[in-house]
Amino acid sequence: MHETYSLPDARCAGCILKIEKALSHVSGIRHVRGNATQKRIQISWEQASHSSEKIQSIIGGLGYTATPIKDAPADDDLRPLLYRLGVAAFCMMNVMALSISVWFGGIGDMGWGTTQFLHSLSAVLALPVAFYSGSVFHVPAWEAAKRRQMIMDTPISIAILVTYLASLFELFRGAEHVYFDAVVGLIFFLLIGRVLEHIMHQRSGDAAANLRRFLSVDVQRVTADGTTELISADQLEPGDVICVAAGDRLSADGELMSKSAIVDESVLTGESVPKTLQKSERICAGAILISGPVFVKITKVGEATEIGQMAKMAEDVVAHKGRLQRLSDQFARGYIPLVFGGGALGFLIWYFVIGASFVQATLIAVAVLIVTCPCASGLATPAVTSRAMNLSMGQGVIIKSGRALEYLGQVDHVFVDKTGTASFVTASLDADLPTHAHRTVQKLARASHHPFAQALVSDSKICPQDDVSEIPGKGIESANGARLGSAEFTGGDLNSDYSLWFRDQGSKAIPIKTVERPAAGFEVFLDHAQRRQMDVSLLSGDTEKSVRKFAQQVGDVEFWAKCSPMDKSKRIRDRVDQGERVMMIGDGINDCVALATADVSVSFAAASQIAQNSADVVLTNRDFSNLTKAMEMARRARALIAQNLGFAMIYNVVTIPLALVGVLTPALAALLMSSSSLIVMLNALRLRMPK
Repeated sequence: MHETYSLPDARCAGCILKIEKALSHVSGIRHVRGNATQKRIQISWEQASHSSEKIQSIIGGLGYTATPIKDAPADDDLRPLLYRLGVAAFCMMNVMALSISVWFGGIGDMGWGTTQFLHSLSAVLALPVAFYSGSVFHVPAWEAAKRRQMIMDTPISIAILVTYLASLFELFRGAEHVYFDAVVGLIFFLLIGRVLEHIMHQRSGDAAANLRRFLSVDVQRVTADGTTELISADQLEPGDVICVAAGDRLSADGELMSKSAIVDESVLTGESVPKTLQKSERICAGAILISGPVFVKITKVGEATEIGQMAKMAEDVVAHKGRLQRLSDQFARGYIPLVFGGGALGFLIWYFVIGASFVQATLIAVAVLIVTCPCASGLATPAVTSRAMNLSMGQGVIIKSGRALEYLGQVDHVFVDKTGTASFVTASLDADLPTHAHRTVQKLARASHHPFAQALVSDSKICPQDDVSEIPGKGIESANGARLGSAEFTGGDLNSDYSLWFRDQGSKAIPIKTVERPAAGFEVFLDHAQRRQMDVSLLSGDTEKSVRKFAQQVGDVEFWAKCSPMDKSKRIRDRVDQGERVMMIGDGINDCVALATADVSVSFAAASQIAQNSADVVLTNRDFSNLTKAMEMARRARALIAQNLGFAMIYNVVTIPLALVGVLTPALAALLMSSSSLIVMLNALRLRMPK
């Protein structure tokens, strides 16, 4: 079983890591992977050992609420935070005014009674801030404490309560100084940070959530008596027939029942040009109908739709931990010992070594508790990864993992399958070929995903040949002996310029004319590779003459002809062993080994299923310019991640000593801690998809 859960109570990477660590030790749970930016966690478990409810209960025992992502409410309501921020702002302004009055009064002739009265007013004003506005931190901390757990809000809650109670203690004993201004300032700055961070999360984007919104559109279902009824998309079932009006968006995959339709599939392919579909052709969820109305028979709903699968891949990438994410996780993992250890050290030094008062030493400890929170380091990588995923998805590029995103921006050498990947193929049958042979060729071709074969199928209603077997890199053969494929496979002329041949049972091999042109955007991709000093090599199972002709056509690139699937893999392995970062781009069954061998691999949504499964990156349309943009964006993303991690390290190196020596007040520490997270998020938002 596999499920993704929303964790609204998780405040930073430390919370996510804590849940990951606890679940990884539970018998029957096979895989756990969390994401701090989106507050989510993916869990796989043995169905016989656990249920979704039991998993939620285990997470609940750790002090966190877990909700299946499909049932989770949208996390876009800022009102509770804004109410608490408003109370904190009002009370802080008044407490600060009273504190200034006391400060100037101390210089002048303000009496002790007046000072105590102003301190008492400050205590009253600070009370709703400490307990109402501060409930954002107290409630989660208390829920965790009841389960004997500590979360990120625990040290913050302790810091608020300790500072407020210490100030009350000073007030009751008639001391000259109290610190209610520190309490309200601390909470005010922390809440500002929470509000702005919430907004930054929304702006950074959630690709999976954006895609799933297309599955929640109401539809007009055709009833048994021929009328229609308005229902929600989650009520649809395969076999239902819906009526779609012009301008409406589909919320399930289906088969077009009307004669034709013009649709905008840009959400799926990134291609803004409308597409014309004919009767019986597939129409996908997310597509907008340009002409209508039309009738569609539903074939897939919900997560089974193509857009549902894309959403699943989007969740996988932001949850996947690349090398840089693992480094930041290692730092964030020990945040509780660091926070409480730093606070205790500050108190001990100031109270026992320097001889400061109990309250002053306590405030130093509070400042250390606040400033040592590793939010910036925990968000450094996932903030950028989430942003990159959302941008690439909008461009029609699905990046399956954080590792793939990292490697995509570090490529040294690109290997590209020629036929159907680097090239666009057209093929035509000889008019003198007998009618029955025409039919046999097309039925054989219909059973193959090879670009040469697909180019031969002009009639989409032709059924594939039964009892056929496809030999990767060679061709396809029927049980009666008919073959379609290479010259070597069919017995054709090995010295000819023809790449595709057909041989019927007992007859002589016949050449089939094919024309190859560069795929869309391939020249743009080659120019980009040259500017970035990346080597590009063509790999093909075709004859040397055919491959050389295409290589010269696109710019005299390096090529390797007559390559078997293992030959392709060996070429890639040799480069990997030399220390190069290698990318493989392919679309056929014969490319799957090579795709798996490369550091990062690319295929297409229309490619064979095995090639898609082997690839790290999937392009929803065959346009290399989109891959070029994604590679350039990946380079920028890597640079931003490095900047974020560098900033997080500098932040901790600078602020912790400042807090220990007493330079930072609790309020200033809160301002710095909140600012560090916001800086990381704002830096991630600088990421843009190249034009």
